[in-house]
Amino acid sequence: DLLKSLRIYFYHIEKKNFLLNKLEYLLKPDFMRRSDRTFDPFSETPVDGVIAATCSVQVFSGQFLSDKKIGTYVEVDMYGLPTDTIRKEFRTRMVILPDLAVLRIAVYDDNNKLIGQRILPLDGLQAGYRHISLRNEGNKPLSLPTIFCQIILKTYVPDGFGEIVDALSDPKKFLTIAEKRADQMKALGIDTNDIADVPSGSSKNDKKGKGKGDTVKASVTPQASSDMGQTSNSAQNNNAETKKDSGLVPHVSIDDLKQMKSYLKLLKKQQKELSALKKKHLKDQNTMQKAHCTQADKMVSLHDKEKITLEKLLEKAIKKRGENNCQDLKKETEDKIQTLATEHKAKVKDITAQHTKEWSELISSHSSEEQEMKDNHVTQQCDHLKKLLTSVQEQQTLQLKLIHERQSKEMRANQAKMSMENSKAISQDKTIKNKAERERRVRELNSSNTKKFLDERKRLAMKHQKEMEQLEKNQREQLDKLEKFNEQARDMQQMVKLEEEMERRPATVV
Repeated sequence: DLLKSLRIYFYHIEKKNFLLNKLEYLLKPDFMRRSDRTFDPFSETPVDGVIAATCSVQVFSGQFLSDKKIGTYVEVDMYGLPTDTIRKEFRTRMVILPDLAVLRIAVYDDNNKLIGQRILPLDGLQAGYRHISLRNEGNKPLSLPTIFCQIILKTYVPDGFGEIVDALSDPKKFLTIAEKRADQMKALGIDTNDIADVPSGSSKNDKKGKGKGDTVKASVTPQASSDMGQTSNSAQNNNAETKKDSGLVPHVSIDDLKQMKSYLKLLKKQQKELSALKKKHLKDQNTMQKAHCTQADKMVSLHDKEKITLEKLLEKAIKKRGENNCQDLKKETEDKIQTLATEHKAKVKDITAQHTKEWSELISSHSSEEQEMKDNHVTQQCDHLKKLLTSVQEQQTLQLKLIHERQSKEMRANQAKMSMENSKAISQDKTIKNKAERERRVRELNSSNTKKFLDERKRLAMKHQKEMEQLEKNQREQLDKLEKFNEQARDMQQMVKLEEEMERRPATVV
């Protein structure tokens, strides 16, 4: 019974550990005892912190298997996690948890009767050519039966990374080959920059090596390397699109807002209103000026008329009486003229003061109206600039959201395309002749792609979040700058208003 044999094997391991190390139980692997790790027994991808392995066993011969002349065959099985449990298969690509995997080598006769078996922990195997002694179903050692086999243990290398691992393991050889190739290309007059990257021939060598015996090796297919190229190309395209898209949301300055059509239209409207007000004020000033001039002319003409009347009366009296007899009248007339001139000067002074007051009040009223209109215009300009900036920022946010949606949609499409191409490559891979192995490869690929795609989407979401936060930060800075600019404009208008009030003096037009 296979299950019974495994139980007996683990019992002997516990007993051996107790005798050697005085332990009363078999410890779990280190990563299963750590509280900061979550163990998934159904994982089909390598666990973080655990190096996956590959194992190849090639059986050459058996010695002293039976005292009779019978036919024999060997089964090599592996037990561990559900993904690592492999039976009646010729090869496997990856052992996810070597610490939990055991290798069972069983020898049967042509009647399917067990001759002997050996259960070995994978982490205790040593690579090389080995004679392995067999045991019975109760895990008791058999005296003579042994098998001679070759064991190859390697670290698992994912598809498409074989050349990188080879270059890291022997960098001098890799550099020598690269320099030799560059020299040959230079001798032929070919520039290496003009040659597109093509899948290397190492995958062909790997395929040739798979045909020997029942080996368990990692395969590197050209399709995988091409997929890696597609991934890198898609990443480069995304970076290029990001640079392009970042230019679609430009920085908007206050000068840009002032050049907008609606703001220029507002300035034109305000200029018309100010011109109309100044024209009205000029008309009022002309009207008052005419009224003042008319009133002054009437006063002057009345004074001249009274003076001329007195002079005519004096001339008539002189003609009638003679100049010598009109000395008293002449003196009286001169006194009246002097009194009339004095009264006229007083009236001129009073009316000049009145005109000055009226004119100053009119100018002050006009200046106040003009300053009030300018204040309103400055307020309208500030409000309109803020409204324009808010509208532009809303458009920028919407534009960035559309860019992010397009990038996410393109990433999902590329991921779906890559997944379909990888599945198609596995289904068309002629080196996989076992349905179970093909299904396992598909499950492993789906699990790996799911993790990779989720990581890509998470990175893209974080990138989008950072871009949105940066845009919001820039928009807040722009709004603060606009508030400061508007405040300076209002302060400047108040200073101009105060200067005009200080320079304002009583005035009149004569």
